[in-house]
Amino acid sequence: MEGNYLQDKAIKKKSAVKVVWVFVFFGIAFAFFLAKFAMSGSISSFNGLPDSDIAYTVAKEYITPTVLSPSSLKFSDDEYKFAKKSDSVYVIKSFYTASDGNGDAVKTNFTITLKYNGGHAESSNSWTMLDLNQN
Repeated sequence: MEGNYLQDKAIKKKSAVKVVWVFVFFGIAFAFFLAKFAMSGSISSFNGLPDSDIAYTVAKEYITPTVLSPSSLKFSDDEYKFAKKSDSVYVIKSFYTASDGNGDAVKTNFTITLKYNGGHAESSNSWTMLDLNQN
């Protein structure tokens, strides 16, 4: 009878350890999802590819430092053209106006090619500029 008691105790201990490991696994998974939500604001790991508005917003972030007087910079938000190539490559054509040294507004057309690398789409760190033509 005592041997049977010790066997039952060993079996219960073994199953209790398994339950503890299951709780540890779920605790780690919960911590992962909680951290992901805290960092990105979304639990989804793939939100899809960015749309044209997000790509245009990122393009403006890349173009602004190239302008001599960024304080007078005005983008044509309603008149941009957008094309998506394969492999998450986006081409955006538009124009901006900025004042030159004399205070006159100068219109500059641009074509920018961006590659989306994944991650938070609104962040310029998730993108790579492949080409920029301004004329």
